[in-house]
Order: sequence, then C-alpha cells, then structure tokens
Amino acid sequence: MKDKILSFISNYGLIVGGIFMIMISIIGLRNGYLDKQITERNETVKVKVIDCSETGNRHYFLKFEFKGKTFVKRTKSLYCEKISGKSEIEMLSNKKNDRFIFSDEYKTDNDYFFSSILGLMGIFIIYKGSKSKKN
Repeated sequence: MKDKILSFISNYGLIVGGIFMIMISIIGLRNGYLDKQITERNETVKVKVIDCSETGNRHYFLKFEFKGKTFVKRTKSLYCEKISGKSEIEMLSNKKNDRFIFSDEYKTDNDYFFSSILGLMGIFIIYKGSKSKKN
C-alpha cells in the first residue's frame, strides 16, 4: 500500500499540485470579482461594530452586526485602527447583504494579480508534470 502511494505521488504529484494551485487561484479570482461587483454597485449600509481585534500572527477580525445578524470579517490592522472607538460604520454590501467590504477595499486588496500568477504557475507545473510523465 505504501509503495502504491509513493508511486502515485512520484508519477502524478506535480499534476495534482498544479490542479490544486489552479483551484486556489480560481477562488481568489472569484472573490475579487465579487468585491468588484459590490464596489460597482456602491450601496452602503450601516453596521454596528462589536469588536475589531487581533487574534495572533497579525490576523485581525472585525465582528459586526447588521439587521440582527452577527458577521465576522477578516481584515487588516489599518481598518481596525480606522474604526477604533466607533460604534457604527458604513460598508459596501451585495444585494443579499451577506458579503461586506470597506469602501476602498477593492482598490487596495483585489487579489487579481496574485491569483493570476498562482494560476499560471499551476498551469506551468501541470505542463512540467505531464512532460516528465511522458519521459
């Protein structure tokens, strides 16, 4: 059994890794697209700030309430500093009001570039893996 697993990894590891990278890049591109739609829609909503804090390793999370529902959004320290001491802030939202971004977040953090690079690297790795498989 162990030999079969090692043989599979040896033969198809690059291809599987490349496919995984492409899947991650598609998720990043999709999230960037959704943020772009929210920015273009430009509908602001007022949300009640519950907390904005660091949870370790410089990971910041904004906890807020909108229409009786509590949401948690991963963010940067910059945004936590901007909203410090405020009980209510304006954010952009989609039609369903289940996705929220700061008004300048798409301009500063849209991830299109890095997701595209990751996808291209995945394609290159799959190509190399399939080429080495033929040899």
